[in-house]
Amino acid sequence: MNKIVISGFYGFHNIGDEAILKTLTQQLKKLDPNVEITVLSHSPEETMLKFGVKAINRRDAFKVFNAIRKSKILLSGGGSLLQDDTSARSIHYYLAILKMGLFLRKKVFLISNGIGPLIRDSNKRKVAKILNKVDHTTVRDDNSRQLLEEIGVKPSKVSVSADLVIAMDMQPKDVGEKILKELGIIDDSRKRLAIAIRQKDFRTEEKRAQLIKLANELAKKHSVIFIPFYYKNDTKIYEDIHEFTDSHVYFINNKYNSDEFMSILQNIDMLVGSRLHSLIFSLVAEIPFIGVSYDPKIENFMDMISMKPVCSMSTFSSEVIIDAVEALEDQYAVKKLEVLEAKKTLRKRLDINDIMLKKVL
Repeated sequence: MNKIVISGFYGFHNIGDEAILKTLTQQLKKLDPNVEITVLSHSPEETMLKFGVKAINRRDAFKVFNAIRKSKILLSGGGSLLQDDTSARSIHYYLAILKMGLFLRKKVFLISNGIGPLIRDSNKRKVAKILNKVDHTTVRDDNSRQLLEEIGVKPSKVSVSADLVIAMDMQPKDVGEKILKELGIIDDSRKRLAIAIRQKDFRTEEKRAQLIKLANELAKKHSVIFIPFYYKNDTKIYEDIHEFTDSHVYFINNKYNSDEFMSILQNIDMLVGSRLHSLIFSLVAEIPFIGVSYDPKIENFMDMISMKPVCSMSTFSSEVIIDAVEALEDQYAVKKLEVLEAKKTLRKRLDINDIMLKKVL
């Protein structure tokens, strides 16, 4: 029996990472129906219940060591695990897990990782040293591969794939339609526009004023829905701005799983997002979107599909985004076709993951 340990940012109620884990475990079970999967999770019981896998506390070093010792394969990913921009500690955690797998002489792979930013030279050296020892790494964008090669990882050790969420299936639309109606969105004459941002980027009064202005201006013609891709943080935007927004601005605050989120997006006409997986969900749901960057991973993803963010968080402007929404609506049919073509292209890139996993299993 193949025993696999999966390491990643799991069990934190992040919709993007939930979707990553779901698609990855489904693919592993498809390739080997008897595979035994153990996930390192922040919420092990919840992970077991949601995904039908074994799970252990990712911070219990003894249990983690034993799980890897008993396994055949260690998979790290997907997501942006190897970066030292948002946290100085997380990169050391994920490198320690990889070193544990190498120490125990397991097959060690990184799958569909986004690499960087890597700011500290010491971390660049550590990443290069370890990734030159693992069996193989697939990254989710061309810029991640370029970064790895720049810091000294052998080109033969790295292949370019795509984000694992690209493999996610579309869902029945009635689930999302019901959720939106329960939210009070019943006016079918209005187009629906979703906004998916990080609440932490709007903590200053100036930034919040720009966001309120954006929501209210768009609400003159649209039903505007704030969607939280990371519950712990993003639902707080409701407390910050709801009393200043118009009647056609709505906030999703209840918890839904990744399939329900996909169904919601399939009932939306367009999305403005700075959360990476809000853009990827939109692509899978086949709806046009506008990207706002807070991190190079946004540019990296949009580069893969020949698009660019309309602005960054440092230059966030309601006027710029409103103009982009109007331009998108003027070319909606063309933009829809571009999304369909991009989805097809990225799904083809995922084949490299299948080839790697088949060899391993």
